[in-house]
Amino acid sequence: MSGAYGPGRRPTSRRLDPAVYRRRRIGVALTAILVAALLVGIVLLIGDGGSSSQKPAPHTTTTTLPRLRPTGIGLKTVTWTDTNPSAGLVVNPAPGGSAGPRTLVTEIWYPSIGGSEKAPTTGQAPDYRGGPFPVIVFAHGFDTLPATYKPLLVSWVKAGFVVVAPLFPDENANKINSLGPRTTAQSELAESDVVNEPYDIAYVAGEVESGAGGAASSGASWLKGLAEPGKIAVAGHSDGAQAVAALVYSEKYASTYDAMAAHPFGVLILSGSELAGTYAAPANPPPVLFVQSAVDSCNLPQEAGTLFHDAGGGFFLKLTGAHHFSPYVGRGPAAPVVEKLTAAFLKRALVGAPSLSELSASGAARGVATLYGPLKPPVLTPLPEPTQAERSAACTVPSSLP
Repeated sequence: MSGAYGPGRRPTSRRLDPAVYRRRRIGVALTAILVAALLVGIVLLIGDGGSSSQKPAPHTTTTTLPRLRPTGIGLKTVTWTDTNPSAGLVVNPAPGGSAGPRTLVTEIWYPSIGGSEKAPTTGQAPDYRGGPFPVIVFAHGFDTLPATYKPLLVSWVKAGFVVVAPLFPDENANKINSLGPRTTAQSELAESDVVNEPYDIAYVAGEVESGAGGAASSGASWLKGLAEPGKIAVAGHSDGAQAVAALVYSEKYASTYDAMAAHPFGVLILSGSELAGTYAAPANPPPVLFVQSAVDSCNLPQEAGTLFHDAGGGFFLKLTGAHHFSPYVGRGPAAPVVEKLTAAFLKRALVGAPSLSELSASGAARGVATLYGPLKPPVLTPLPEPTQAERSAACTVPSSLP
């Protein structure tokens, strides 16, 4: 110690200077006030369970709430009618197809706040805080509905996409069922409307783009903040894959593709083939992933191979022994591979050209699937041409769906 109380020293008995005394009294008083205030604060904190219900004082800076993760899948249905006569729908409808304006009832599946994670729930609040999300316009096959592909579409929404799925006027299951017992000729007549569907896909993509921009005329201005403008991919299965491929690669639809407000950032051709006409890659072609079963007698592997070649190549997932529908409706060992790889491919395509090394982990499944990259074309063994009965059986949706 040092100073007046050091070793060998005693405090003197002289009185303090009055000014020093007053300063010491003031210091003691201030200390007492601070201690009392601290005790009151502790009591209030304990009494309030550790939280305060008081509003922030004026000019108090508060932090932004964290983003909420989507906990479900919402569903809204819009009806769009294409009245544009220059689209080819009026002057050149398919035999038996819908001439005149095309009315497209369209389902939109999106990340939502609340609702089920396993199936879409009508009217759930969109997850605007997590958005905007890129869009996949999905084209269904003959005699099906978007709900037929529920596991695949659900996997895409859970991966962070908005899925827009129109019901084609003459090929959707509701329309086919309304025909009652039908002949093969009636089925073929309804199916011939596929040549009008590339226009439908481009039209729906345009309406989504308008809605994403907040245009009230689109009837879907609620997509603003949910769907990301300029980020639209196209995907299709079977006849829907034919329509998607025709839109992107067929010379017949080149002017329609060129006129799209936003060209697709990625393309998924799921068990698809060519319509009549000449096919070639467009200028600045988007990344494309083909998926095809080696034993599919509905869409033969050689048909997919021809399309792959004429479109200029791309990624190709060859499935070893899958049915025409099973990998896309949540059945069989190939289904989770297709769900995982398609989402990974589109996510990578959003930011640039994917590479085989980046996608190989998602497409790896020994004995189930083999993924080929653009530099190594797939090895496809042609199948014999099936009979009408064999093709019909191969093109039928499995009777039991998840």
